[in-house]
Amino acid sequence: MKLKYNPKRTNKVESFHGIMRLQGDLMEVKRIGLYIRCSTDKQEVVLQREQLYEYVDFIRRRNQETDYLTQEFVDEGESGGSTKRPQFTRMMEAVQDGRLDYIMVTRLDRLSRSLQDLLNTTTALKNHDCDFVITDQNIDTSTPQGRLLFQIMGAFAEFEREAIRERMQHGRKKAAVGGSKSGKPCNRPKLDVDVDGIAYKFGNGMSMNQIAKEYEVSITLVRSRLQERGLR
Repeated sequence: MKLKYNPKRTNKVESFHGIMRLQGDLMEVKRIGLYIRCSTDKQEVVLQREQLYEYVDFIRRRNQETDYLTQEFVDEGESGGSTKRPQFTRMMEAVQDGRLDYIMVTRLDRLSRSLQDLLNTTTALKNHDCDFVITDQNIDTSTPQGRLLFQIMGAFAEFEREAIRERMQHGRKKAAVGGSKSGKPCNRPKLDVDVDGIAYKFGNGMSMNQIAKEYEVSITLVRSRLQERGLR
């Protein structure tokens, strides 16, 4: 870490919660982990990096008595649905080792799309005296307002994701019963068939292919129903 040297002071250095101080002189050093994630678009990495460094420059101008050291953690081609990402894991290990004072991202979904993962992550950061900054939403968990707003936004993000999942599940159920997600027929196999009739015809020498054509279902369905009756 870089420290401003003052020849009138002693050179004795002490470490305290990741902050380096010169004996008799106060020079604080904050270590910031810049986290960048994108699923597909590599240009997004460039844009996130530029925005993060602009924010670092802003807080440097605002707090000139503090040195800010940065370290990048970049996950390219990684989904936000899980925290099992190489650079995210490496960053959290640095947090647990006390090597970072801040984690900074551009948007909430860069860190994670799961409310539970977000809460687990922020809890881990808090337990290791590491704060969290989201530049787009101007959220800083070092303040009570920032912590509250962060949890509210995370709850809305999780609500939206659950709503999308429920709509998709409803669409699949609707399609399985009567056709496509829009409700229009899509010529899918009929699921409700006369199993007794299938078994009777098969027992009297009719082939599965003939039965499938007669009932207008797939041969796979006929075979499945016959297996249920122990006939195949």
